[in-house]
Amino acid sequence: MTPDELKKNVDTIVVVIMENRSFDHVLGHLRCPIYGNRRELEGIEDVANPDYLNPNNDGEGIAPFWTADGPLNSDLPHDPEAVAKQLAYSQAMDRYFLTGFVKAFEDEFHTSVSNPPVMGLLQPDSIPATGKLAAQYAVCDNWFACIPTSTAPNRLMAMCGFTNHRDTGILLPDQDTVYDWLLKRGIRWRVYAAGLPFFALMPRLSTLVLTSHFRRLTDLPKDLAEERPDDWPQVIFIEPDYYDCPVHFQPPCDNHPPLAVAPGEIFLAQVYEWISSDAQRWSRTVFVVTYDEHGGFFDHVAPLRVKYRNSAYSVTFDSTGPRVPAIVAGPFAPRGVAKEPLDNTSTLQLIAERF
Repeated sequence: MTPDELKKNVDTIVVVIMENRSFDHVLGHLRCPIYGNRRELEGIEDVANPDYLNPNNDGEGIAPFWTADGPLNSDLPHDPEAVAKQLAYSQAMDRYFLTGFVKAFEDEFHTSVSNPPVMGLLQPDSIPATGKLAAQYAVCDNWFACIPTSTAPNRLMAMCGFTNHRDTGILLPDQDTVYDWLLKRGIRWRVYAAGLPFFALMPRLSTLVLTSHFRRLTDLPKDLAEERPDDWPQVIFIEPDYYDCPVHFQPPCDNHPPLAVAPGEIFLAQVYEWISSDAQRWSRTVFVVTYDEHGGFFDHVAPLRVKYRNSAYSVTFDSTGPRVPAIVAGPFAPRGVAKEPLDNTSTLQLIAERF
């Protein structure tokens, strides 16, 4: 849609940002002939392709492999230094080779295994909800984590457009957020959280989190049934229950390793069922599902050359992070593949162009 068509046809933008999985890990199978055979999509056609080999510290090339969903033994390396190793940039060649995933894993855990989890690729039966969305709506196969680092800086980029954090800590720095932008413009917005919301970690927003802008996810179906159109939010952020949170209202479901993705798939299926249940509202909704960053999992597509500079806080990067799964759903996102280069700040741009 053009910006004018967006303003004319869309009333509500709904955003879900999951945790720590790469595009190839979740959706790469869609190109494989034995699974989706979607030739238009930049995925994994053949795991034996030598271009995908990642050498271990003994010099043995490790190929990606098909795997079933299940809990992992641990989280995977995805701090700035690990991601730089995974991207394997060659200054001489001026190229990202993406051959350092196995080495980053081995260096983190000081061990070698035959099938390192960083190279595992999920099969279709592991992602029933995501697979349904991918089959029916638009898959974005050129969507990247904003910057090559961990969760908190990427979520700050996704929700603020900038970050004062280079790596994940405990509390978030006080930054202007998309919530401030929406409040200043009188745009109706709401967060539905399955657990504690991410911005409970930002001291400045602690009082805002206690207002009616933030509600439990279980309030969503009731609000859908009872709320008048003039009160219904124009922008909705839906958050899973985060694995790293010390308090849980339900089993965590954000897909953050070492979790399996099954709880996250149940979460996504429920969210989609709820927000699409009101046909009139759904007919004027754009639903974006993406991930904050790749979580250490292999992806074969080089990051975008995007320089980020925040020298006051020593936060500098020369590219995005690796690709992450991203699907745009709704009546304005028919089945297909979107090739435009995007990252999670693209959602901020969408909100800005609409409102």
